[in-house]
Amino acid sequence: MKGKISLKTIIIFAILVLVLVLLVLGVNVARTFMGGATADYEPQNLTAIPSADGGTATISWTTDKEATASVFYGTNVASLLLMAEDSAAATDHNILLTNLRTNKTYYYKIVVGEDVFDNEGAMFSFKTGGAAEVVVTPTVIPTVAPVVTLPAASSPSSTPTTTAACNQTTDYNKDGVINTLDYLVCTRGKLTPTKSASKI
Repeated sequence: MKGKISLKTIIIFAILVLVLVLLVLGVNVARTFMGGATADYEPQNLTAIPSADGGTATISWTTDKEATASVFYGTNVASLLLMAEDSAAATDHNILLTNLRTNKTYYYKIVVGEDVFDNEGAMFSFKTGGAAEVVVTPTVIPTVAPVVTLPAASSPSSTPTTTAACNQTTDYNKDGVINTLDYLVCTRGKLTPTKSASKI
């Protein structure tokens, strides 16, 4: 008969409708599960508190469900090479970041299982404190030339103590002429030049 639908067609149609319903329900359940998991572990009340010396920082936040979280951090937003994690599953998370350098901006992301919270790819960040960098300016110490004290020229009334103080450029006998007699007078302590000797 023309107007009758076969039993086989009805069964196939029922199976197709059932598969379609299960497919729609499965997608919704999966979406709800995935969305619920992310919502349960999403960081709330997130804070970063660097220490006074700039060597450490504490990242704190809460989650709706207990979880063991990790924080990946570093000074380059593209490569967060350092990592710290919870010691146990918790809803209140306080993770200490160590080996930090003073006066630097650090970037970080939080990972819970397969969920990554990274501020939509921009990464969370904080800046460390600490002492300001000291610029050392070298001090120029002036060099002082040594002071050499030359022996005073002998006067007719004084006698030099050593022959080392005598030289051939001083007019020891004060006759206005520098000659060998001056040196002899100095070395011998005699200031009795003769006219002939003074012309040497």
